[in-house]
Amino acid sequence: MVGQGATVARVMTGSIGEEMGIEPGDRLLSINGRTVDDILDYSYLADDDYLEIEIEKAGGETWVLEIEKEYGEGLGLEFDAVVFDRIRSCINRCLFCFVDQLPPGMRKTLYVKDDDYRLSFLYGNFISLTNLGRRDWNKILEMRLSPLYISVHATDPDTRSRIFGSEKARNVMRDLKRLREHNIEVHTQVVLCPGINDGRVLEQTIDDLKSLWPGVKSVGIVPVGITGHREGLPRLTPVTRETASGLIELVDRWQAKFRKDLGVGFVYLADEFFVLAGKGFPEPWYYDDYPQLENGIGLAACFLEELQGLLAGLTTIETPNEPTYVICGRSAESMFADVVRMLEPLGIELRIIPVTNHFFGGQVTVTGLLTGHDILRTLGRCYEGERILLPKTVLRDGGTLLLDDMTVSQLSAMSGAEIEAVDPTPRAMLDAIRGSRRWPNRREKCQNQ
Repeated sequence: MVGQGATVARVMTGSIGEEMGIEPGDRLLSINGRTVDDILDYSYLADDDYLEIEIEKAGGETWVLEIEKEYGEGLGLEFDAVVFDRIRSCINRCLFCFVDQLPPGMRKTLYVKDDDYRLSFLYGNFISLTNLGRRDWNKILEMRLSPLYISVHATDPDTRSRIFGSEKARNVMRDLKRLREHNIEVHTQVVLCPGINDGRVLEQTIDDLKSLWPGVKSVGIVPVGITGHREGLPRLTPVTRETASGLIELVDRWQAKFRKDLGVGFVYLADEFFVLAGKGFPEPWYYDDYPQLENGIGLAACFLEELQGLLAGLTTIETPNEPTYVICGRSAESMFADVVRMLEPLGIELRIIPVTNHFFGGQVTVTGLLTGHDILRTLGRCYEGERILLPKTVLRDGGTLLLDDMTVSQLSAMSGAEIEAVDPTPRAMLDAIRGSRRWPNRREKCQNQ
């Protein structure tokens, strides 16, 4: 509930918090008279050199603590969540909302439609700007929460209003200009819906967003996701091979112009477009500094680039006697084909097990949305005794459960395979294949979907 404070999970030894008698289970209610609704409030308010802190002890007693300290010195309090009140939920009725396309009976958290600017700043979640109140805007501008990630989809007011199912969506250019005026950078997203926001509408969107450079730092274009569970929802046209090919050519022309005008490509296509078009992934330079990696844009190129760096200079290494298998969604199949070719000269035999997503419908191809039952349907008992790597992106919240609540151990038992969940990075994959930790210590950036 709003205004109920933040429950302290841990207090660092020797910290100011410990000296003041704050304990795990206490609730931080306010700092200098202001409520603490999230980790941003806490970090922002606790920096001051004089603090008046209101604490509710686990037994119900309220303490008011006065603290004098160095500016920026921490209190040593840790919390298990970053949002203490509630996650802001989306009130739009987007034509392509993925949550509306989920089948019934899945875990409750999957049906949460978040549209929270705090998660946008902290984790790169895309937000609509349509659900912000005056207090939210004041906080964004006061704290200079930059960068933010904005779902634009179209700058044409009528088209955007139609897409979002809200008249509040019409004012996105006004809102983006307001953010630019306060030196808040944004990265924007367009979910491409053929027949709705492509063609001239898309050209206008790109022109409008380019006019706000450098406030708008990038535009990512991703294909609309359509599951097999759209009963009662508006009809949408999927992105075809022809559409993807035409868009790739168009964005190449845009990038050539923007590199001359801005020094960067500015507009970037999701990996799925290249898979749909049957074309190879672009070289790393296409993505500049990967500004939309968390949006699934450049994941393949980044993964391959990092793998190449790890393999550089290696000629002979100790390799397993048996092949190692890796599970992936259909959209990652071509990337792993490149991985297989890169590993072959070193004597590493990696084999791909692509899985079709029957649960969500064949048009959903990312690895992160695979279910245990679809994986088992592909494996059967054909891989008994084989060693199989399973990217952890298929697991929920970093645990051991897949989307349909099957565990990795259950999947192993039913398939008879030795299944190991691994982080979706080149280093983790190579470490798992070799069973060692002797790779060069290089900076890693990629996370594959």
